[in-house]
Amino acid sequence: MNFKLIFCIIGGGLGWFVGEFYPTFPLIVVAIVFILYDAWTAYQLDKRVHLAYPDKAKRREAKFTSFAFGKVIRLTIPKRLWLIILAFIAEHWVFIHLQIPLSYIVTGVLCFEQAWSILENESSCRDENESRFWKTLQRIMVDKTERHFDVTLNELKDDGSITEEKVKAAREIIAKYERIKEAGNEDT
Repeated sequence: MNFKLIFCIIGGGLGWFVGEFYPTFPLIVVAIVFILYDAWTAYQLDKRVHLAYPDKAKRREAKFTSFAFGKVIRLTIPKRLWLIILAFIAEHWVFIHLQIPLSYIVTGVLCFEQAWSILENESSCRDENESRFWKTLQRIMVDKTERHFDVTLNELKDDGSITEEKVKAAREIIAKYERIKEAGNEDT
C-alpha cells in the first residue's frame, strides 16, 4: 500500500476542511470558552456544596471529577461544534440567496445556554449573607445544589427530621390514595 497516497488524501481533506470552514473557527473558540467556563463554575459550585453541607452528602467524592470533565471534552464540545459547522453549511450551501447568519445565530444560542448555566451555577448554594444579586437570580433560575447530593434540598434544610405535621400529611396522602384505589375497585 502506498502511504504517500494515503497521507496526500488525508492532507488534502484536512486542507479542504480548514479552507472551507475557517470562518467558523472564531465562533468555535468562543463556544469552547463558554463551555469550559461553565464546567469551571460547576466545579466551584461543587466546592461550595461540600463546604456548606459536609455531613449531609451521602457520597463522599466530588461530583465534578475527571470523568465528568472528560465527558464535557468528549461529548458536549463536539456536539456543539457540529451544530456551528452544520449551521455554516446551511448558511453557505443551502440558503445561498438569503443573508441569514445562521452560524452566528446558533453560536449565540449556544453561548446564551452556557451563560444561563453559568449563572445558575454561580447563584446556587449561596449563603444568606451573600449578595442580593445572587438571591434575585435564584427566584428566576434553578438551584443546582440538589444535583450534588442524593437527596432533595428540602431534606437538607429540614435535617431529615420527622415531625407530627409531616406524619399527619403523609397519613392524609395515604388515605386519599386508598380512597381512590377503593373507588377504582368498586367500578370494576
